Amino acid sequence: MNCSFISKYKPYLLADFCFSPSFVEVLRTMIDLEQLNLLLVGGVSSGKTTLLYALIREYYGLSKNDPLPENNLLFVNNLKEQGIQYFRTDMRTFCQSSSSIYGKRKIVIIDDIDIINEQSQQVFRNYIDKFSHNVCFISVCTNIQKVIESYQSRVHILQIPQVTNAEVKCLLDKIVESENLALQEEVKDYLLYISNHSIRVLINYLEKIHIVNPRRTTLGLDECKAICSNISFHNFAIYIEKVKEKDLAGAIQVLYSIHDYGYSVIDILDFFFLFVKTTSCLEEDLKYVITLFLCKYITAFHIIHEDCIELSLFTNNLISHIRQTDI
Repeated sequence: MNCSFISKYKPYLLADFCFSPSFVEVLRTMIDLEQLNLLLVGGVSSGKTTLLYALIREYYGLSKNDPLPENNLLFVNNLKEQGIQYFRTDMRTFCQSSSSIYGKRKIVIIDDIDIINEQSQQVFRNYIDKFSHNVCFISVCTNIQKVIESYQSRVHILQIPQVTNAEVKCLLDKIVESENLALQEEVKDYLLYISNHSIRVLINYLEKIHIVNPRRTTLGLDECKAICSNISFHNFAIYIEKVKEKDLAGAIQVLYSIHDYGYSVIDILDFFFLFVKTTSCLEEDLKYVITLFLCKYITAFHIIHEDCIELSLFTNNLISHIRQTDI
């Protein structure tokens, strides 16, 4: 049975991660000492949740394919909308009952504790004081400033190190070799650039190439750009030409034609931002100007509203600025 690249290359144990040996050794030491009241801090796509599951497997001595001991685990996250009453009843019952695995404690896993309300965090802190002899509390967060200090003082705080370009490149080469993907070096460099240190994004791009190019022919940079963008960069190249020619109606029509295919305004601007970052057909001064306008409009969409007429206003403002500055 074929499985997705994410499932195939996702790290399941600590040895599978791209972390430095010293960081892995710290985690192993904490597992050996059963000092697993942890708060893992990391940015978006840093592997927080994946690392959390790996710690569970390491602690219980499970292999990649072994099922997790569900009776010994309690998962808490904001998506379940568990109220304070749940934490005071069901969670207490879980913490008071004995572990189903001899010699091992139960584990409470708190995902994204920084977006759980302070009242619930106070309950977690109280349960750490009462039940640490029977339960380990492992939590992850993105913004540690939103975690109450009384909780932080009761756990070991570990900052998840960001993977380096060299480590991501090593994983890229491993997958390319394993899947027999024929990629030019400039294609590899481009994939590393647009994935922006996100291993998940990189793996998704490689799987897309694997599906679209079944004959495993050598993939060039232009083909890679076409595959790895849902909106063809050719459309944006035409748009830039219209903007440079100060053809307002023609430039607006290009963006509206993309919108008519079903793409949202925010999607169009997101992919246009990626195009601006990676294209060689724009001077640096113009790249800077476009980026400023993009950031302004994307921020407005997230805070206020999103309407396709903004594509026209964005284009008009951009061309007006070019006319005034004569870039």
